[in-house]
Amino acid sequence: MLFVLLIAIVSIRSFDTRQEHGISPKTSYGKVKSNYFSFGYFLGRVLPYKVFNLSKITDYRSLAPTRLSDPKIDHIIFIVGESESAAHVGAFGYERNTTPFFSEIKGRDDFIVRPIHSAAFMTAVALPTLFNAIPQPNGMVQIMHGTTNLFRLAKDQGFQTYWFTAQARNEMNILNLIGGKWIDKITFPEAFGLSDRESMPDFNLLTQFDTVNFNTGRQFVILHQRGSHTPYGTLLSTEEVSVYGDSIVDHYDATILKTDKLIQTVYESIQKKGLKNWLLLYTSDHGAYVTNKTYNQGTVQRDSYTVPLFIASDNAEVMATYRKVFDNDLAAFHQQVSTSVIQLLGYDVKISDPQTATVNGNILTGDAGWLLYKDGTYQYIYP
Repeated sequence: MLFVLLIAIVSIRSFDTRQEHGISPKTSYGKVKSNYFSFGYFLGRVLPYKVFNLSKITDYRSLAPTRLSDPKIDHIIFIVGESESAAHVGAFGYERNTTPFFSEIKGRDDFIVRPIHSAAFMTAVALPTLFNAIPQPNGMVQIMHGTTNLFRLAKDQGFQTYWFTAQARNEMNILNLIGGKWIDKITFPEAFGLSDRESMPDFNLLTQFDTVNFNTGRQFVILHQRGSHTPYGTLLSTEEVSVYGDSIVDHYDATILKTDKLIQTVYESIQKKGLKNWLLLYTSDHGAYVTNKTYNQGTVQRDSYTVPLFIASDNAEVMATYRKVFDNDLAAFHQQVSTSVIQLLGYDVKISDPQTATVNGNILTGDAGWLLYKDGTYQYIYP
């Protein structure tokens, strides 16, 4: 009777939840607790929504891409930012030079630095969408099948896969949706003696980066930042966080300056390691709307979904392809990043057309709405 009661409670709670908590329980949960939430979510959410067709958004499904060739790149290093808005990037015209490295290299043929639209307004939706190459809302079924998951496709092509994160384990309950089962090595700040509820400074990721043996085979490495997460600058030193002053905007800008330095340091580390045939990517999961009176994320403010994109590679052919895609004045989207990586991995995938694209809202299924971009105009869709 107790078992039935507990299952009934979690199922009822799952029916109208606005979280994917049951689909992807926190990594710190034990097997019993994880399965309890997953089974309850299935009974209360997945089953009734499918049987009675309660969602107005059609499932997105795509077949696994066809393998055409060996990968065009041997070493992919992807720095994944947190809450960095392109509106505060000095290289894009912001009043402060918050990105001296970006400002120095912008316009050079061997780099791409430009604004791009994120896959969604919030991390829990943006990262699963980005790493599963989901072009529209309601890709949950596609994510669960994993047929277009970047880690799965990389592993099928012989890559060793890594996810090094500066974010606390307790906050990374979306890792299953990102593709955790296909990641060979995952480390959290616990590797540095912190608890499962503590995040760490982003530069600690360089220590993890140096553990990767780039002399054997191919590698797909993710460096996942804490970046510009609220409260802004808590993981910076006293001197770093106050470099511009002590207001909210000052502290936020200080985190962007630090991220710019991290990207430069990783780039220089690649040079020192003498890697050949490498690709370095950076983009943020989403942006933020930050003023001294208001600071938030997950809203329809343009600052919340416009983020920086950085690309560098020693492969001239690869950079030429990226310049065709991104070296223009057209709007650009995370989906183009996802599909370009799949193409570089050796699969038959076209890089997405930016003329029609979406930025999902705050629920993976799209039930919270999404931003539709079509032929140069933006419209928020309310399902």
